Amino acid sequence: MRRISILLLILFTCFVLAAWPQAQPQTDPRLAEIAHKVVNISAAVKPGEVVVISGGVQKLPLMEALAIEAAKAGALVEPLFVTTDRLQRAFLADVPEEYLGQPNPTMEKWLKTIDVWISTANSEDAKAVLEGIPSTKLSKAARSDEAVRTALNNSKIRRVYIGVPNKKDAEYDRVDWSTYQNMQWDAINADYQEMMKKGNQLAKMLEDAKSIRISSPAGTDITMASGHRKAFVVAGILGERAKESGAFLGRQASLPGGTVVIAPIESSANGKVVAPKDTCRPYEYLTGATYVFKDGQMVSFNAKGNPECFEQMFAAYTGDKDRIASLQIGLNPASKVMEDGSEYRPGEAAGMVYIGMGNNQLLGGNNKTEFGWSTPVVKATVEVDGKTVVKDGRLAF
Repeated sequence: MRRISILLLILFTCFVLAAWPQAQPQTDPRLAEIAHKVVNISAAVKPGEVVVISGGVQKLPLMEALAIEAAKAGALVEPLFVTTDRLQRAFLADVPEEYLGQPNPTMEKWLKTIDVWISTANSEDAKAVLEGIPSTKLSKAARSDEAVRTALNNSKIRRVYIGVPNKKDAEYDRVDWSTYQNMQWDAINADYQEMMKKGNQLAKMLEDAKSIRISSPAGTDITMASGHRKAFVVAGILGERAKESGAFLGRQASLPGGTVVIAPIESSANGKVVAPKDTCRPYEYLTGATYVFKDGQMVSFNAKGNPECFEQMFAAYTGDKDRIASLQIGLNPASKVMEDGSEYRPGEAAGMVYIGMGNNQLLGGNNKTEFGWSTPVVKATVEVDGKTVVKDGRLAF
């Protein structure tokens, strides 16, 4: 979860049900291995459960492997939900604005029937989907999301997301492909049982905290309060917390994964967040950004490079877009931040911190808006009631 995606739920509504030609023979044995792990361990699919599998057409071999494993586990597997980059762009670029964001009551009812949702990336090339689409169209396309979020929070769905390595992502992150895919696979296959143990420890500390302070050498210095809200461990295994009702994030896992995330009290944040380097869009960069918060509200923003990228998106949305939304801390020791000539700041990297603003309803928060923005704090130090849990970008507990 490097960036809180404003398109997560929009793209879920754009899947196409189709009879695809038979996939080419599966050549990467890791796909079968990860499918077995996800179905039997991460999601713990049970006989008779309804399973939905979704993703982009390029990921069809993985989706096929997942469907086979789910069927072998006794699940009722829905036909695959497949989309393409071209289709996603057409929904955003070619559909008249008056038809964007229409409510979909059928989907809300359908979500009540699903037990497990396993997904992989919808798009192969984010630039091909999004480049040139005005932020105003994106905001209009997102208008129906609140009803879907409510349906997800009220559902029983357990969700697992699989982020297999993608060459275009490596290109936009400015990381050598070999290095990128090796690190991604190492992070996917990391010890999630150990991460869950550590994550549960950190979640308890955050939930009980009266004060949380985040600082960094670049100038970040901000405090916030958790208000005893629930913190979510998002790793490769859903764990016992997935049995609890409430916020949808408590029933999600990801591979690669390993984060603890909490929605602080929306009025509690005071201070500033500074990001010398950031990714505004997957293929567009933002430098020297500073966000100042007072009583949880962003009161000023400036950036040295490409400030209009943020400003145009921010202006296109309404509601609680300027409110603090989330604090996320990474747990995965196999995932590393790379900024020396690169733009790779994975949220799951152990000790990596992201601070978000905008919508946080899937975390159990109160912000209502279609806008979501998450800012990286590299080499962060995090203090919970005076106890240091992250020191200079490394876990310290």
